[in-house]
Amino acid sequence: MRTVGRAAWNAALAALLGGAVFFGVRRLADFAHRTHSQTAVPLLVLFVLMAVYLTWVVRRDDSAVWMASLGAVATVMLFIHITLLDTRALREHGLEQHARITGVQTKSNADNTDYQVYTLEALDGPPINETATGGLGGSKRVGEIVTVTTDPAGRVAPKLGRLPSAATQAWMGRVDTVLAVLLVPVLIGWTRERTRKRPGRQRG
Repeated sequence: MRTVGRAAWNAALAALLGGAVFFGVRRLADFAHRTHSQTAVPLLVLFVLMAVYLTWVVRRDDSAVWMASLGAVATVMLFIHITLLDTRALREHGLEQHARITGVQTKSNADNTDYQVYTLEALDGPPINETATGGLGGSKRVGEIVTVTTDPAGRVAPKLGRLPSAATQAWMGRVDTVLAVLLVPVLIGWTRERTRKRPGRQRG
């Protein structure tokens, strides 16, 4: 009977945790999109999750594997949902412009891989006041003419290339849904692990 009570309690905790993760990710993604902080917010969330993981798991009867899995799914959900919001915004009111590259800077990621940042001069449409980050198509040179996707509302940074297609938006939506569904087996595993352990037993 005590085991059944623990199972019910842990299931309720899992439901609350799942709801908090789902709606929290949505809120954070919307905030990142509105404030033009699509990179800073996921990095901050990842840092906070790592800190919570290190302090929570070592003091509680939670499985390190399931807690790490939950944090990983939540982080990827956040990144994908931000990308989906950006894609929707560009599909709704984005512009395709032609621009000339007037400056090229090479910067490095945390893993020491290089990427290019381009200063652009609009040849049609409104001025482009922000830089654009190079994609996977190789580096560009000063003076080269490129197609750029811009957001007049200023929430999405300029991107090299054409506007995202309807197929791209649909694919991103499906990935977003799949990640939300993935929360269910992770939370079930977390619940079963907590129920299986006795209080005070060795942590997994």
